[in-house]
Amino acid sequence: MPQQSAVSSLPGERRPGVLPVVVVGSVAGLLVAGGIAGASGLSISAALGLPDPGALTTLGLPIVRVVADIAAALTVGCLLLASVLVPPQVNGYLDVAGYRSVRVAAACAGVWAGAALLMVPLTVSEAVGRPLQDVLAPAPLLAAVPLLSTSGAWLLTAVVALLVASGCRASLSWGWSTVLLVVAIAGLLPVAASGHSAVGGSHDIATDSLMVHVAAAALWVGGLVAVLALAVSPASGRLATALPRFSTIALWCWALMALSGVVSLGVRVPLTADSLFSAYGSLAVAKIGALLVLGMIGLVHRRRTVGPASRGERGALLRLGGVEVVLMLATIGLAVGLGRTPPPQAEPGPPSRTEETLGYSLTEAPGFGFLLDARLDLVFALLVTALFGGYVAGLRGARAGGVIWPWTRTSAWVSGCVVILVATSSGIGRYGAAMLSVGVVSQVLLSVVAPILLVAGAPLGLARAALPRQDPRGGPSPRGSLEWVLRRPTVAILRQPVPAVAVFVGGQAALHLFGWLDLLLPTQTGRLAVDAFLLLAGCLLAAALTGEAPRAALRWGLAAVVAAGSIGVGAPLLTRSAPIAEEYFRGLALPWVPDLLTEQQTAGTAWLFGQLALLPLLIIWLRDGSGHPDRSAVPSGSVRSTRAPATTGGER
Repeated sequence: MPQQSAVSSLPGERRPGVLPVVVVGSVAGLLVAGGIAGASGLSISAALGLPDPGALTTLGLPIVRVVADIAAALTVGCLLLASVLVPPQVNGYLDVAGYRSVRVAAACAGVWAGAALLMVPLTVSEAVGRPLQDVLAPAPLLAAVPLLSTSGAWLLTAVVALLVASGCRASLSWGWSTVLLVVAIAGLLPVAASGHSAVGGSHDIATDSLMVHVAAAALWVGGLVAVLALAVSPASGRLATALPRFSTIALWCWALMALSGVVSLGVRVPLTADSLFSAYGSLAVAKIGALLVLGMIGLVHRRRTVGPASRGERGALLRLGGVEVVLMLATIGLAVGLGRTPPPQAEPGPPSRTEETLGYSLTEAPGFGFLLDARLDLVFALLVTALFGGYVAGLRGARAGGVIWPWTRTSAWVSGCVVILVATSSGIGRYGAAMLSVGVVSQVLLSVVAPILLVAGAPLGLARAALPRQDPRGGPSPRGSLEWVLRRPTVAILRQPVPAVAVFVGGQAALHLFGWLDLLLPTQTGRLAVDAFLLLAGCLLAAALTGEAPRAALRWGLAAVVAAGSIGVGAPLLTRSAPIAEEYFRGLALPWVPDLLTEQQTAGTAWLFGQLALLPLLIIWLRDGSGHPDRSAVPSGSVRSTRAPATTGGER
């Protein structure tokens, strides 16, 4: 059914489009959040026994929060469309659909920034129990923000949103739109990591689950609005590529939201009738019901609207998608109300010092078999699941194309995934957050052992062997798209030895010698950031050292830098007189760690021995620098391919 006569490009256009749907859904979300706040009178100040900050704060805070959350989701969705759902031009610049989407993202990010800035005085007013007008003066506001984690998180979010808005105004290329998408998603996390998710028992799991939840929700909600806007725009021909891609992303986002929601509910609400029928439990059940309904609508989309819409029949997609958007935005209001409702008290007494800091208790020193004393790290468990699942999908694609993939590479990849789980979710991960000697073992596994195994699995080679050379729908070549991304200047630079060594050595020095660990260890998000950086830096180094080698003199020089950097990090741990992150570790007060300097010396020894795992890689690199596992698409002599010739490598 042709739609070209009634078009509008994206939210914000004056012509009829999806803007009325977004407005209706936003009003529904505001009414739900405001209704919950007005009917219950629930607020953080009331839960803490503080004075009433007044109706302006009690009702204004959830309303502004809904505006911020919706604007953030639309920002992320528009950037998702530009960077993932529609291909750019061959020269790397955005096409018409991507350009218009990024410009709308700029407007949405501006609204997001404004709402986030308003949240700063509102959260201060609620936290101190004073009317909003009493805290608007610069002096008391500036004095209160550093002391209140939630207010500081909103201020940081406002800064990120302003950066995204400015970047969207200046961006013309696919690469920058992708960077802005990552920055926008990162801007969702500070607020998710604050509030009642960051306190109480199991707050490590609660924080992880909430961060996953809000990121998946923003991609799903914002992405759907952007796709519907594309469907009624002059560039609707791109829908044949964008819609199937978004359908896959939406399915995974729904699964992540369901999983993270169940995990968060499980650690927050005891499985008793009183808890489930409490205000928090009732709202949580209502949100689960909304998620199930949205999942059913998504199933109908996949079965009945995606195919016809890709062929130009977009009526059913727009009608059902409009209903879905309204329900999604109303659910955001429900989520805001849930986030402002105190959960039932599950703890029989005050938390221990380790539970207050880490989210769980440590009652005894690690002994024999402590590896089995596991505690799941949700973020890295999901990462490992994605890495393993993606590799299995690659194996199936390669086999379908007549490629025999070496079992040694598969074993290396699986082993690398197992090492990540051991480093983050076994007893090493559990005790590593509280003991530097154990934490260093986790760091070595993440920065050295796991990256070597993952790179030995040749994921890019498998992708080249598995990805089809032609899109059956007539869209961009999947393999050509991969090669196009790898040729982008930023990606190509990061794969070179000099930048990879600089990131690896410089990052290790910053963490251990320049106080970054002192800043990052006290929070769950900080510890996640440390682990993520170590894994990424290690993978960059391992890939560079198994890539195309520079001249011999440079290879020897870089190998010396890596060796000196490893020793330069480990040796000070043995000799320095002041403990790393002293205030943090003393606050944990573990009785089996009476001397932090002795613990640090043990950590230094473990670090130096762990760096020996780099020696075989350095020796091979110095010897001939050959043998990059990803250099060829498939192993020599292992191919039986029946595929058609590839389309142009740069075609997107």
